[in-house]
Amino acid sequence: MSDTDLDRITLLDEEVIAELREVLEDEFAELLQHFLNELPLQFARLQTAIDQSDAGELYRVAHQLKSSCGSMGALRLAELVRRLERAGRESTLDDATALLDRTRAVSAETVTELRAHLN
Repeated sequence: MSDTDLDRITLLDEEVIAELREVLEDEFAELLQHFLNELPLQFARLQTAIDQSDAGELYRVAHQLKSSCGSMGALRLAELVRRLERAGRESTLDDATALLDRTRAVSAETVTELRAHLN
């Protein structure tokens, strides 16, 4: 999937957000805040794995983060993290730093949109 195709993926799936809000009611804000608080920690773990050329750790962290992103409806972010997961699984870390930078940029957009759902 090219970057052009990636940009066609919805940043946030509003149906997922609405369903979470409906099911979780008052606990929705807590779940969302937890996800937002964890993102910087997960990105630090991804960076450390790349810096240490630890493909296995990159795979593990990305796999967990991908699932969290998908559960929160952060579809474009989930796709980018899936690419990091694949890089870890295949031990192809040559482009991992650039991919992580792109993932961080999309994460920033995603966080802005998700924070709007806290109000």
